[in-house]
Amino acid sequence: MKRNTTTTNSEKYRFRTLTGYDEIVIHLSASAGKWLAGTTRANDGSYISNSTLLWDLVSRMSLKASVSKGFRHTLHLSPGMAQYSELQLQAEWGMGRKVIRRLLAQMEKVGLIYVHRSTVVSTIAFSFIKGWRISGKEEFVKNPDHIEYCPFGLEQEEGF
Repeated sequence: MKRNTTTTNSEKYRFRTLTGYDEIVIHLSASAGKWLAGTTRANDGSYISNSTLLWDLVSRMSLKASVSKGFRHTLHLSPGMAQYSELQLQAEWGMGRKVIRRLLAQMEKVGLIYVHRSTVVSTIAFSFIKGWRISGKEEFVKNPDHIEYCPFGLEQEEGF
């Protein structure tokens, strides 16, 4: 399964595209939808859509439990998680470290991701993704890090 394909868009940077999925089920809050419709300014003055940045991160997501070579230690990734480096994102997206941190904080605030930083490794859990079906497979994989949001403060018993 080829996962790290890239595409060049009008912003002139190379972004990763989603591959390996037949289906991906998501849940977006209104604030997440509004944020995704926005843009972010790169160092060269060009604008990049926030949705492009999010899907670039999602393309790094582990589809099943896996072991990754960490920066200092071996890292065990759960399905629905991705390892990332701020320095790598800086280089790939053409943005400064403060902008990268602000973007990740905004994504976290609107419920798209959960960021875990440590001195050993940084990971992202994609809490807005309910699950996915890997290409050619029948099984639907539920995301263990998905957070169900109850709209309008309604209780789960009311069907939400």
